[in-house]
Amino acid sequence: MFIRNIQEKHENGQYRIQAEVEFEVTAAREMIFFSVTAEQAGWIRPEPNAFMVGTAMAAMWNKETRLEVEGGVDPQLSARLKMAMRLLSHWHKSPLQPVSIQAPTAAHPMPATTLSTTALFLSGGVDSLAALYWNTRQYPMGDPRRVGVAFFVHGLDVGDPNKQDRPDIWALGVRKLSGLCQELGVELVPIRVNLRNLARSWYFYAEWQFASLLAAIAHAASSRIHRCIIAPDNALEYTEHPHGSHPWLNSYFGADFLDVITGDMEQFSRLEKIALLSKWPGALDALRVCWDTGAIPENHLNCGCCAKCVRTMLEFLVCGQLAHSKAFPENEVTPDMLKPMHIRSNVEVEYFVELLSPLEKTGRQDLAAIIKRKLWLFQTERMLGLHHLRPIAKKLLGRN
Repeated sequence: MFIRNIQEKHENGQYRIQAEVEFEVTAAREMIFFSVTAEQAGWIRPEPNAFMVGTAMAAMWNKETRLEVEGGVDPQLSARLKMAMRLLSHWHKSPLQPVSIQAPTAAHPMPATTLSTTALFLSGGVDSLAALYWNTRQYPMGDPRRVGVAFFVHGLDVGDPNKQDRPDIWALGVRKLSGLCQELGVELVPIRVNLRNLARSWYFYAEWQFASLLAAIAHAASSRIHRCIIAPDNALEYTEHPHGSHPWLNSYFGADFLDVITGDMEQFSRLEKIALLSKWPGALDALRVCWDTGAIPENHLNCGCCAKCVRTMLEFLVCGQLAHSKAFPENEVTPDMLKPMHIRSNVEVEYFVELLSPLEKTGRQDLAAIIKRKLWLFQTERMLGLHHLRPIAKKLLGRN
């Protein structure tokens, strides 16, 4: 894979950094970009490190043997990126081999923390909102460890290239998150990328690529940030690998000049994060957890029907906050909403186990009973080894 003609472009009120990508194996071509509004152009620059980090995993996935980057890349970051590829290949027991990175070396200067800030990737989900709340409660304004900028990204799950695009959901998310960030003295930077066009598989994105794409954005902003927070999905005890955003993996996408950290959020369970957000009324309305873009009604950020929405509604229900939230079309969870759901992994077990006691204490034994049965079905499936059949069935059906 070749990364060439890295440049910047001003057009139609947008500032874009872009590069031409050419695949060596298939001879396919793609123009990849990072784009912000002209008013926020100062946050990113045409940084070869960003394009290297943003394309390496896709190069390996597409069975390229090398990644040739035009422009100087930091040697430490290049070495760490190779280790990230090795780690993922080992975790997945994959025959895919790390690509050889071929580029001139140019050590990135160390940042002055007094002139740079901490960044956070803000999707509007529970994990990132809780990370923002926790960070801004720990550090005062002016402290270099306090989040100064939050990136809201189009082109990952919002703007998924495999799904219906919903500009209205993106615009509503920008409006809601801008209000929250302004309240905290944090600048929200909406940024568009099309890096997933290099490999569109959702499985690849979630299990191999996710953190590297976020880190690529951080490297594009590395002239103004010295560290960035990628909030983890799960508490420490439930953090599993392989995973495309494992805290151990994520650290390899940083370097001495740019730390990639979790913000120490793996200390909290899912329900503890919900409890944090319950202290922040504005977050209840800005919450965006739904990925089923086609099912989300107008003027909403969530469908309120999919498994992810229903689970999150349950969490706010047991914290006594669901009735106060405008994030979902409905503010009630019924047994019928739970029945179609399936627990498919150990990380989901974390989310459901801690709901049982509070549901029973609040008199919702009807919901607790359904969850207990689903947890039993999950454990039984694992004990009998039936979960190994699911990937085979997906392959037979042609699904990723």
